[in-house]
Amino acid sequence: MTSAIQHMSMELSLPSELGYEVVARDAVAAFARRLGLRGEKVEDLKTALCEACINAIEHGNSLNPELRVRVICQLEPDRLVIDVCDEGRKTFSVRSEPLSMAEKLSGLGSLRGMGLMLISQLCDESGFVAHSGAGNCFRFAFHRPSFSR
Repeated sequence: MTSAIQHMSMELSLPSELGYEVVARDAVAAFARRLGLRGEKVEDLKTALCEACINAIEHGNSLNPELRVRVICQLEPDRLVIDVCDEGRKTFSVRSEPLSMAEKLSGLGSLRGMGLMLISQLCDESGFVAHSGAGNCFRFAFHRPSFSR
């Protein structure tokens, strides 16, 4: 891999309107393929990105089309990192003892809220991170060894 590819990054800014997650999905998937992510991992990235963008649009920005969702992709020496940041005023708070997927599917709770759980299963790393500015920033990553799988 050339040094130019080793330090690649890309940033997108999207309106908070459902449907734009597909634009981000396609752009980021093409970027990841260019960097060497292959096969099922590209599909995992596409699903994770759509979930993260929809969360930012619906929950972070409360479907306000005047607020933006930023998607920042950065290739680091050992991983591909994707940040999805909203401008919302509502800070995400983690509920204590979330229900498992099996509990949700058995009817013990709402089927809503499974996106973060799904992302955590598809990626090597995922979670909210601190960032400068208003809103929330959710990060997920794929480690380099998983690129060829």
